[in-house]
Formats: sequence, structure tokens, C-alpha cells
Amino acid sequence: MVFLGMDKNRKTKLLKETDLLSFFDESTLGQLVDHCREISLAPKEVLFSEDDLENAMYLILEGQLEIYKGPKQIAILGPGQYLGEMSLIESKARSASARAQETTLLMEINEENFHTYLASEPQALLAIMRTLSSRVRNDLEIMMKDLRKLSIFTHDIRNFLSTLGLAELTLEDTAELLGGTQSKHTKRDGYEDIEHCQHVVETVRTNLMELLDSSLNHIKKIKTEYVKSKHPILPILKETVAGLSTHPQLKNKTVDIIPEGNSLDAVFNPLDIQRVLQNLIINAGYVTESGGKVEVHVTRSNEFLKVGITDKGCGIPEDVQGYLFKDTLTTKKDGNGLGLLSCKDIIETNHQGKLWFETESGKGTTFHFTLPA
Repeated sequence: MVFLGMDKNRKTKLLKETDLLSFFDESTLGQLVDHCREISLAPKEVLFSEDDLENAMYLILEGQLEIYKGPKQIAILGPGQYLGEMSLIESKARSASARAQETTLLMEINEENFHTYLASEPQALLAIMRTLSSRVRNDLEIMMKDLRKLSIFTHDIRNFLSTLGLAELTLEDTAELLGGTQSKHTKRDGYEDIEHCQHVVETVRTNLMELLDSSLNHIKKIKTEYVKSKHPILPILKETVAGLSTHPQLKNKTVDIIPEGNSLDAVFNPLDIQRVLQNLIINAGYVTESGGKVEVHVTRSNEFLKVGITDKGCGIPEDVQGYLFKDTLTTKKDGNGLGLLSCKDIIETNHQGKLWFETESGKGTTFHFTLPA
């Protein structure tokens, strides 16, 4: 497809139909059209990249643009839609990247055009503010509806979990039956398995209840004390690894815990550190081949405890590395990109530690985190 350009009347009409510019009279829009250049992009050609500092907005005349952050697609925009308008108002770096889905024709409104033909008219500026305010309000309403749904969902999950108490009682009764009443020698086959199952069910239900209560309190703006105390980390590690043994990403894979030194304890919240370990070990398992191994190294210094989770995968692509801790980025088919964000918040905000990674193409990745000793 080849563009021969678009005539002035069609452009003016298209501008008049956009919500951001619909308040302007046609003469102002006509002047804008006369002084704005057209840009033609080939398929997959990049218009701008995240963190670019240029100040310009673009109106799509024909074709389609893809808005993306790293490998994650955010939106597809078509004729009559626009992008980049906030860069003219805030003068900040681009928050995402844009490239053509197909051959695309754009009209560029640069900073000079904006200030000359749009920003100089108070009524027009007020119209832009109304439009942007409306969009922000609409986004806020959507966010509040989603938050309400999430709150209800969390509440209902909590109710479902309470029914596990019946399973705990049944397992407890079965354990007592198999355990006998006199000595250890009277315990029948299966006693230890049932006792272990009872412990797992009780622990999982308690931990999930705590997480759900914490989420509901956060939504309700109820402040609760974040509890940390000194614990040895090896029991937490062993329990985490045992609990993940049946996880799909760790099937036919080994997780080795490699402690170095003595007194491997630190000040932390056990449940939250278990969440961090789960996320990082599962991620490592995802890129580890069947029959492969994930290593968990634990060392300490006078000031902190350091944990490293190492995989032997292909490494993290360079174009993805910059997004890992600031976006809901995922490369897993069933992922949501929240795991690493959760880890960063727990380690750096709640524990004043540090979370980072080292990666090498073709050799693998290690995620490290530290905890105060």
C-alpha cells in the first residue's frame, strides 16, 4: 500500500472528529494542518521509543500503530486516534514505544505547532484540560470498579478457604487413628504421610488467610503493623522447595540448596520471604530444561544475609532487562508479570534489602536478594 498524502479538508475533518481537538474551530485546525508535517512509516518501523525526550504528538491519518513496553503490547491505535499528547504538556520522556503495524500515515504536531496554534488560545487550552480531565476521570472510575471487584473476589476466596478447616479435622482424626494410643511402635503405615498432609493443609490455609486479610486491610486503608523478627532461613528454604516439588515448572527438575557458613539467620517476615523464594524459584524452573538443576545459594556477612537463585537457561534478552522491575512484564504463557514486582516490593520496601540480577546470554541468570542480618 502506497500513500500519496491526504488533502487538507480530509485532515481538518479528521482533527475535528478527535476528542482532544473537537473544541477548536476549523480555521484554527486548518492553520495547524498547513504547518504540520506528514510522516509515513513502513510496517514495523518505530515512531519513537520509551524514554525518548522529544516533545510531539501524532494523529493517525491512515494505518495502525502498536503501543508497547518491551515485549508487551499495550494498545493498537487506528485512524483518528492520537498519541504523545502528554509529552507536550509535561515535557517528560516517553512512557512507552510506538511502531507501525502496517504502512501508516501520521500528522506530527510538534511543540512549536502546539504553542503557536493551540496553547495560545485560552478557550482551546481549557478544552484540552477538560478532555484530559475526562479521560483521567474515566480511567479512575474503571480502576475503582476493578478494585471493588478484586476486593469482593478476595473476600469470597477467604470464605472458600475456611472450609479447609473440615479437611484439617478429618486429617487430624485419621492421624490419631493411625498413630495408635501407646508407643511409636503402634503407628501404622501411612501415619507420617497423613501427619505431613495435615501440616501442609494447615500451613497453606493459615498463610493464604493471612495474605487475604492483608489485602483486604490494604484495600480498606486499615494500617497494620508489618511484623519482622530474627529467623533462620534454611527451614523456610527447605519448606518452600518441598512445597514446590509438584509445581508444573519444576517437574523433573532438581532444586539444590547450597548454604555457605554458619548462623544463616536474618530479620524478616517468614511468609513474605517464602513468597519471594516461590516466585524466583518458579521463574528459574521455567527456563530450566527437564532433568536440569536450579541452585539456591545462601551466604552471610556481618551486615546482611544474601540469597541467590541460579538457573542454567539462555539468559535474559538485553531488550527486556530494563523492564523487569518496573512493568508487569512476563514471558510465560500463563504469567501476569506480577511476580518480580511483588519480590521487589517485599525485599526493598518491607525489608530495606536489595533485589537484583546477573545474566549472561546462553549461560543463565542469577537473581540475588539481601536481608538485614
